[in-house]
Amino acid sequence: MKNQRVSKVLSGFTSLALLAGLLAACGGNNGESQASSAAPSASPSASAPASGTAPASADPTQLSGTVKVWDWDEAFDKGMIPEFNKKYPNIKVEVTVVNPNDYLQKLQSGIASGSDVPDVILGEEAYRGKLFDLDVLDNLEAAPYNFDRSSVLDYTVPYISNSKGEVIAVDQAITPAGFAYRRDLAKQYWGTDDPAELEKLLSNWEDFIAKGVELKEKSGGKALMLPGLGDAFLVLRNQNTVPYVDGTEVDLTAKLQKPIETLFKMRDAGILGKNELWTPAWSASMAKGEFMFYPMAPWGPKWHISANDPEGKGRWGLVKAPEVGFTRGGTAIGIYKDSKVKEAAWAYVQFAYQSEEGSLFSFKTFGNMTSNKSFYEKQKALFEAPGAYDEFFGGQNLAQYFLQKIVPDMKGQPQSKYDSVVDGVFNALYPLWTKDTSITADAALEKFKTELKNKASEATVK
Repeated sequence: MKNQRVSKVLSGFTSLALLAGLLAACGGNNGESQASSAAPSASPSASAPASGTAPASADPTQLSGTVKVWDWDEAFDKGMIPEFNKKYPNIKVEVTVVNPNDYLQKLQSGIASGSDVPDVILGEEAYRGKLFDLDVLDNLEAAPYNFDRSSVLDYTVPYISNSKGEVIAVDQAITPAGFAYRRDLAKQYWGTDDPAELEKLLSNWEDFIAKGVELKEKSGGKALMLPGLGDAFLVLRNQNTVPYVDGTEVDLTAKLQKPIETLFKMRDAGILGKNELWTPAWSASMAKGEFMFYPMAPWGPKWHISANDPEGKGRWGLVKAPEVGFTRGGTAIGIYKDSKVKEAAWAYVQFAYQSEEGSLFSFKTFGNMTSNKSFYEKQKALFEAPGAYDEFFGGQNLAQYFLQKIVPDMKGQPQSKYDSVVDGVFNALYPLWTKDTSITADAALEKFKTELKNKASEATVK
C-alpha cells in the first residue's frame, strides 16, 4: 500500500510505517446491527491521539453509581462488565435486553413518560439517524466527557455526529465492506480466484456488468453475480455518500438516481437473482454456489459465510467492490443527556468501546474492532496472527485487505432521520422491480419519490 493511501486512513498519525503491523485478524462477531471491523495500526513512534479523555475523577475507584444500559447483545455486556469492574469497582452496570426492532419505540415511550430511560443508548444503523434527530444524546466533546474526535478514523466522524456537527456517540465497531466471493466459481468461469486479478477485472460497474454477462453465459445461467436487487442496492446506495438532506428538504435524486440507474442495468442484463435479503433462500444460496458475490463487512465471515456455508473452508475470497468501499451495519453508542450518572456512564462507554483494555478484550472475545486509532499503534503484534475465519477465505488476510484496499477511499455520510424511511420504501418497492422488468429506472425513481413523500409528508422531496 502506498504511503498516500495509508495517510488517508490515519491522517492523525505522523508515521506511515504501518505494514509491519497491519491487521491479520478478522473481526466479525456481530450481525447487521452489531458489526465489527478491521482498522489500522501504526508505528510505535507515531503520536496518535488518545482515545478521548477519562472521566473527571482521575482515580477510577472514586467513581461510583449505577449505570443503566439498554442493549440487544447481552453476551457482550456480560463479558465486558467484569473487565470494566476490575478498573471501576464501584460502578454498577445494569443491562436490560431490548429487541433492536423495538428499541427506538421503547426509548421514545420512556422519554415521553419521563420514566424508564437508560443512561447508555444504542443506535443501530437502521434507525441511527432517527435517534440522533431526537436530540436526547449528550455532546461527547463537552464536559465531563471531553472526547477528542481526532482519536478515531476520520471517515467515521459523520456517522457519530448530529446535524449540528457535534459528536454524540462512539462506534461499537467500524464496518467497512467489500464482496465475499466464491473462489471456485471465479476460477472456473474467469480463470482466476486471485483478489488482485479480480480487482482489475471489476474496477468499475460497467466492467462488473460485463463480467456478469460472461458468467451467466459460461455457466448457462447456473451462476449469477448477486442474489438479488437488495444486495446490489445496499452497495450502490452506501457508496454514494453525498449529503442529501437539508432540514426537511430531501434531494432523493442526488442520492439515488445513479444507484438506481446502475441497479436497473444489472437487472436488465440478467446478472442478478430474485432472492430477497434475509430470506431462507438467500441464506441457503451461499452454500449452493448459485451466486458469485455477497456484500460483506468484517462481521460477515462469522455471521454470514461460516454460518450459512459451514463446509466452505477455503472456497471464499474477499475483494473490494467496484470503484469505492462502503459501510454495512454499525451501531452508535451514546449517553442520555439527562442522565444523573454521566461520568460513570462515560467510564463504561469509553472503557468498552475506546480504551485499550476494553478494545483488546472486545477483539479477543467478540471480534469487535474499535474505531480508536491509538489502539492499533499499541497492539500491532496482536494482529500479525491469522484471523479466526481466514481459513474460510483460503488463508487470505482479511483484516489487512479491509485496511489496505477498502478503508482508504471510504467517506463518511451525515446521518438523517430520513435514512430509515428511504430504506423502508426501497424494501417495499424492490420485489416489484424484480418481478416486473417493464419498470424503468426513471419510473422507479419517481415512484420512490412519491412513496417517500407519503411516508414523510413534511418533507420536500426532490
